[in-house]
Amino acid sequence: MRSLESKSVLLRVLAAVFCCVALVAVTSEARSQAPQPAPFQYAAKYVCGSVSSKPGTPGNGIVAPGAYFTSINVHNPSNEKIEFQKKFVIALPSENPEGKISQLFAAGLVPDGAFEIECADILKHLGVQQNFVKGFVVLLSRTELDVVAVYTEAATTAGSVVSMFMERVPKRP
Repeated sequence: MRSLESKSVLLRVLAAVFCCVALVAVTSEARSQAPQPAPFQYAAKYVCGSVSSKPGTPGNGIVAPGAYFTSINVHNPSNEKIEFQKKFVIALPSENPEGKISQLFAAGLVPDGAFEIECADILKHLGVQQNFVKGFVVLLSRTELDVVAVYTEAATTAGSVVSMFMERVPKRP
């Protein structure tokens, strides 16, 4: 009789141990499948649109009158196809933190592939139609990227380039 009780207790202990092991395995599997945060972030400044010298028009008093263009070039330096996310943020003047933040958009590049994000793309993703807008394009990636922003300015939208500047956008871990 005592032997039967010992076997019953042993079976219950083994069943409890098995349940714990199974629970740990399921929890570990769920954690490994959960989306991991992107370890690399790139925040590229953009300035887009026309600014009039007329007082009270968008951008007047913030930047010099003229036409501003930004192109953000993104390159995949790896030997594998990569996927990442991008979002767009409007920076408002006078330290106003209420600028629009877009949803996250999926992006991808083949090995050694590249694309360019231009002012028209930025306005489309933000869903705005403004004469002048500035802020940041933010890229979130699990893989390092090459990101270069190109800024040009002209006296008018149809005028010749007055200034051009290129900046390599550093990654932020």
